[in-house]
Amino acid sequence: MSDYTFDPALPGILLLSHGPLCEAILSSARLIAGSCDNVAALPLREDDDVEAYGDKAMALFKSMPEGSIVLFDLLGGTPFNQLMMKSGGEAFPGLCGMNLPMLLEAVSLREVMNGDELIDTLADSAREAVVNIRSFFEVS
Repeated sequence: MSDYTFDPALPGILLLSHGPLCEAILSSARLIAGSCDNVAALPLREDDDVEAYGDKAMALFKSMPEGSIVLFDLLGGTPFNQLMMKSGGEAFPGLCGMNLPMLLEAVSLREVMNGDELIDTLADSAREAVVNIRSFFEVS
């Protein structure tokens, strides 16, 4: 956690995943959008102690500015379950099914909205980002 310093004026985004998915999505976002200040990726590695991972994830989230959000790779997975347990029932803004379009939108919108409002917008846009490309091949 000491590797991160957050700008208190900018809501943070915490990315949690099984393995390096969160780091890869953040790396891709940086390639497209440039810097991604106040974004932290915390992968759960195969040899990690699950309890310690949960403690570290919650401490990292609590160190972020007010209005910060959490993006999880998978509903019901260990990163999600650990943060839910470590929250002690205290609600926090989060979204499962993390993907690159979601992170890019979160990075661009968090200066004008944050917390639950940002999560609601991201959930809507995530549904629109999943596109069956079949129509691109159909001839009218």
